[in-house]
Amino acid sequence: TIFVSIPQFRDGRRCGRTLRRLFASARDPDRITVGLIEQTDTSDPRGDPTCLLEYCALMGHAPRGDIPPGVEHKAERQRDLDRVMRDCPRASDQVRSVRFHHLSAKGPVFARSFTRRVLGDEEFCMAIDSSADFAEGWDELAIGQWTEARNEYAVLSAVPSRERRRRQGEGGQAEVPRQCSIKIGSEGVPLYENRADGKAVGLKRPLLSSSISSSFTFAKCHYETNVPSDPFAAQLLETERFPRFARLWTRGYDVYTPALNVVYRDETELHPLHGSRLGHGDNGERHWPRNDGERRGSHVRMKVLLGLHHGVTGGEVAGSDGGDAPGNGGGLESRIAAARANLGIYGLGRRRTLGQLLDFSGIALPGPENSFVGRGNGNAVGGGASWNCADLAWVPYDASVPARANLLPAGARYEADDVDPDPVFPLRTLPDASGEQYEHPFPEGNAAYWDGTAGGVDGGGGEGMVASPGAPGSLSILLLWFAGLCVWY
Repeated sequence: TIFVSIPQFRDGRRCGRTLRRLFASARDPDRITVGLIEQTDTSDPRGDPTCLLEYCALMGHAPRGDIPPGVEHKAERQRDLDRVMRDCPRASDQVRSVRFHHLSAKGPVFARSFTRRVLGDEEFCMAIDSSADFAEGWDELAIGQWTEARNEYAVLSAVPSRERRRRQGEGGQAEVPRQCSIKIGSEGVPLYENRADGKAVGLKRPLLSSSISSSFTFAKCHYETNVPSDPFAAQLLETERFPRFARLWTRGYDVYTPALNVVYRDETELHPLHGSRLGHGDNGERHWPRNDGERRGSHVRMKVLLGLHHGVTGGEVAGSDGGDAPGNGGGLESRIAAARANLGIYGLGRRRTLGQLLDFSGIALPGPENSFVGRGNGNAVGGGASWNCADLAWVPYDASVPARANLLPAGARYEADDVDPDPVFPLRTLPDASGEQYEHPFPEGNAAYWDGTAGGVDGGGGEGMVASPGAPGSLSILLLWFAGLCVWY
């Protein structure tokens, strides 16, 4: 089974087409369940329709347009809506939704955090944008690509290729967008560009990656429970992506560029609110209600996660006695460490370290405010002589450490004192930390596994996994990467 999450902000018409294509392009549409996060103007259902009702209209089951407004006709409208939901294919049993007024929206990360409300016991989870197209048999392709990675903690991700390339065909040599360069944003947080700066051509199997795209991810659903979208990261988009990669990577997950395009970006029609002079979105479309105070707080949160900010108020710094002996709650170092630990499940994990992440990504964080921040290999941002985006080495970890283990263990010297609560998944009954959901039967064994012994990495099938699991041979990949040039576009 596959769960597909789709947040949409006042984009019901394009989202409805996406939903129709999602089911129509699947090899087995009966195994697909969709979770919609709908952010619309609830006072204008005709001008700002929901994704679900727009999908049903495309399937020939639109609500009646002749029912007068007013409280006295509310029961009649509800009966008509019940009819639509009953007759609309897959609407009642394969689509779950959360809906709230667009004025309560706080950005895409906040919206995606509502996945917790609609995720059930599905095995695989895919996250996409509201305007997407799909390869034929995308469900079979995605599961096949994930299996090829031979990694229970694999996350397939890529910036979706533009829809026009789907029509042109790929002729056996798929060109999959790949993001390599990382820049440092104005807030000091590493950023991925919105568009891929390169492409992987002719991959034989998924290729280990140092970036993630929020427009397409595919993984086992324990990824969504172990690395849930952060509801406290309000007002953010680009700034949250690298911290999210840091969260998943330090918890033992690995991102791979798939060898085939699974999801495409449909740009045949712009967002319906495109061109508003009030907007500040990428294409000028009207954005969610902006709150600069929330945005600043979220930026601080991301910097605390990466060790770029102490997370302690100026008054607390001034009032600190500087002491840091065990049990001395007034010590500044203790407060700094507690601020990071307080992120809980929304912070870093303990399978890998921040320093290892910086080495893996080929960057060094600039101007840290605290000495405890991990360091990378000193390369320039985006890579250097000793860093190759096409040949990343998989970093082993002790699998006895749970993926849900937070940065600091309970009872440690720097223990969290006000930890953020874990999200609740009311429809999910599988245990968070163990069970069959973590035991995919890979035909050749799980390449990405290390038991912490001197034997190193278990490659499975007799292979010595020195580099990344799923890495192709040197002749099977042509990676074109031009830093700073969007040659793909």
